[in-house]
Amino acid sequence: MKLLKLFLIIFILQFFAQKVSAQAISYYPFSNQLSVATNPTKVIWMDFRFQMNSFISSLNTEPALMVNLGYTKNTNIYAGGGVNLGIVAALVDNKDVVKGYFGSIGMRSYPFEKTPKVSINFELSPYVNYDGTAGTFRAWLGVGYHFGGGNK
Repeated sequence: MKLLKLFLIIFILQFFAQKVSAQAISYYPFSNQLSVATNPTKVIWMDFRFQMNSFISSLNTEPALMVNLGYTKNTNIYAGGGVNLGIVAALVDNKDVVKGYFGSIGMRSYPFEKTPKVSINFELSPYVNYDGTAGTFRAWLGVGYHFGGGNK
């Protein structure tokens, strides 16, 4: 629980310490996830994901700490990890807040010359539930908009 509190404090400080013009928003339509990120062109950044197509008691939220591993002219390659939280389920049904953990490796590509703020995002993300008895291998494909602009 102490690790979770530390992670949330780091997230809040990282997210609100930057100008609003640096954030990015993404939507992953195949998994119905909405993502709000701090500046994804920085070396270290945070991603906060919300599940969009679920009953209110099973909505999941995923804060994640990401590190950019490399850059090309129009692409960021990153890796990181985070925790899957069932905040609403914990409040409504008195269930555990932490549902599981995940790792991520992905890329944000800014392929459009005339719209450099628009990105195509792809990510692979192994996930394991809280007690380690089951897991899945997730893949995300989505589109994003970086308010601070594309990869510079």
